[in-house]
Amino acid sequence: MVEKILSVTAEAYPTIPIIFVSSARDNRLPYHNSMGLSVTDLNGQTRVETKVTATDSGELDGFMLNGTELPKERMGAMENVLKVFQSDSDKKIGIYAESNNYKVYSGSSDAGAAAFVVALDKLFGTRYSQEKIALLSNTISESAVRAVYGGLNILVVEGPGAPYGRQLASEEDLKGIKIFAMGFDYESRISAAEIFQLTRSNQFYEYRLKMLPIWEAKIKLGLLNKDWNMVFSNAEDNCANAHYLIESSGKRVRKKEMMNAVIDIEEIRSEGTPVYWTAGGGKVINAFTWEPYSKKVLESLLRRGQKPVEYEVAPAAHVTSVANS
Repeated sequence: MVEKILSVTAEAYPTIPIIFVSSARDNRLPYHNSMGLSVTDLNGQTRVETKVTATDSGELDGFMLNGTELPKERMGAMENVLKVFQSDSDKKIGIYAESNNYKVYSGSSDAGAAAFVVALDKLFGTRYSQEKIALLSNTISESAVRAVYGGLNILVVEGPGAPYGRQLASEEDLKGIKIFAMGFDYESRISAAEIFQLTRSNQFYEYRLKMLPIWEAKIKLGLLNKDWNMVFSNAEDNCANAHYLIESSGKRVRKKEMMNAVIDIEEIRSEGTPVYWTAGGGKVINAFTWEPYSKKVLESLLRRGQKPVEYEVAPAAHVTSVANS
């Protein structure tokens, strides 16, 4: 007798920007190529874990996020993804999903979307390519491709074969890279929709679009040559530009304490230690460095009153357990 899969649990890791998603279409596909980095703490405990359980309803019966039921209106994209799996597999089963964030400061929606789709692929037996899983995940969260691929990756939306995702460097390739995340306790954050509208409305948005291929090319060249200064200086330049467009359009994303962290990183670098920063739309400033400089960067941040959490580059989203009948 063939065993029936009753539930699947998958996990993925939060992501941080390398090339910031500054504008996206209604289907959540960015208007321009983007890059991201999947990260976790040194024990691999910073993660999002999603369990999908089969039901007889044929529908998405509910989605629990950190113990709270998501309202029906927030589940539309996930319901659409479920329909794709039902159509491609001829299985009309329903599902109930439970997702929990562990030690996640930012990037949880990307990781949650990635874990959800990876779990569905196993539950339905569709064996989709990683590329298809990434694009389906991106219909739920506009940067989910980062968490699907892990490592340092790219989502290409322009040119032959687009859209598609690729991993540019694995967690092993980036073993010596250290990330120090500094989270700040603010009640609210700017939404992705606000980011996109504010960025596009800025008079310098066309300049950003012209610069994006240049940042991308330099980051790729830096990866080929393991020139981390080239990789992360261009990542910082890209993210700094995105935040300038948002904030000069009238919305403060990096609050006072976050700006102080940016200043601390730039001052440490001016003293001769290589360290760079990026930030998404949330409440975290990420500092990047590499061996043999990580100890000095950490000591400098602590001395300046920061409270960094040390991260390393994380792998791709993956299934962790399967329950059969």
